[in-house]
Amino acid sequence: MLRILCLLMCMVAGPVFAQQQNDLYHTEVQLTGSEKAESIAKQEGLVNVLIKVSGQTDIAQNEVIKKALTQSDRYVTQMSFVEYDDAPRTMKLGYNSKMVLNLLTQSEQSVWETPRKSVLVWIVNEYNYQRSIIWEQSNNSLITRIKEAANERGLPVMFPVGDFDDVTSIEIPDLWGNFKKPIADASERYNPQAILVVKVRGNSSSWTLFDTTPQYLPTTSTKPLEGRESGAVQLADMVNNVSDYFAKKYTKNLGAVVSRQSEMISIEGVHSTRAFFTIEKQLKQLNSVASVQVDTIQGNKVTYTLNLLGDFEQFNQELLSKNKALSLIPEVIEEDKAIENTELDVNDAAIEQVTPVAEEQTMEEPIIEESETAEQSEEITPVIHAYLLSGK
Repeated sequence: MLRILCLLMCMVAGPVFAQQQNDLYHTEVQLTGSEKAESIAKQEGLVNVLIKVSGQTDIAQNEVIKKALTQSDRYVTQMSFVEYDDAPRTMKLGYNSKMVLNLLTQSEQSVWETPRKSVLVWIVNEYNYQRSIIWEQSNNSLITRIKEAANERGLPVMFPVGDFDDVTSIEIPDLWGNFKKPIADASERYNPQAILVVKVRGNSSSWTLFDTTPQYLPTTSTKPLEGRESGAVQLADMVNNVSDYFAKKYTKNLGAVVSRQSEMISIEGVHSTRAFFTIEKQLKQLNSVASVQVDTIQGNKVTYTLNLLGDFEQFNQELLSKNKALSLIPEVIEEDKAIENTELDVNDAAIEQVTPVAEEQTMEEPIIEESETAEQSEEITPVIHAYLLSGK
């Protein structure tokens, strides 16, 4: 009875089709024979993830990204190894999504927004002058190559399964001629947000992308995106072109948000223009620094706001190792407390006399808790790490 009930529920709900799920923050990298194979793989994996998230294949050319790649370990959250038949050992890597997005913000890059449009891919293959539709259940190499390329770019794709409904709803000439009405009718059951028709002829292919849903395809006046590819990686090139189109059209600007890893520093002893520009250049070249902003210049003291790729300790060690003329000035906290305590002791008598009057005057005023005042003070007063430049 339970089985019959489940069957009836499935029939009422209708067919459900699998869409390739792209995990933007996970990737696989084949290990090389180098002694630093794992370190190289982590860097390559971070580039793969950045490409998927941003939609930009040249993301690794960004100067801030180049610095972050030297610290790729910081971004890794998961790591495991896989052995495949007739293939080099592979490392599976997962990366921290918040840190990746923060890195893209620091490098002033945009992202390909999510959720992303699902693309239904129809493939017609011409072989020995005969044409056939390639279905999902055929496990054809053409589908495998498109899936692999789509996974590398974070493009959600799915393929018609090739059941009775598919076979009877569309014919090969409909796809080869890009006829909108029959393509829309056959695609509607998959509920895609875009439709890609691919025609393969040996070592070359042509494709048409309809960036609309089946519902609006027959009546849309928008010209489809078309392209032609050739060579051994023709399908990967097609996926890259389609992905570039979506990434450019549906880009999202992260905005100039203040990073949680920003720090303020001051450097005393900057007595010349040459010293000023030398220090600024050194700060910008540090691997732990994403960006540098000059806040104030008072006499021989310059204050900066730094957007860091790591924590302050990492920055401090790198800075002092690169510039031996700089030294960190310890924060003088205990002396300040001693001065405050001394002033409090001197005025104890005066405070005791004034206290009763103060209570009467503040009876109707709102009471501010000491803890709240302290919290506000901490939020308002930034911590500035002071350095001294000597010998310049």
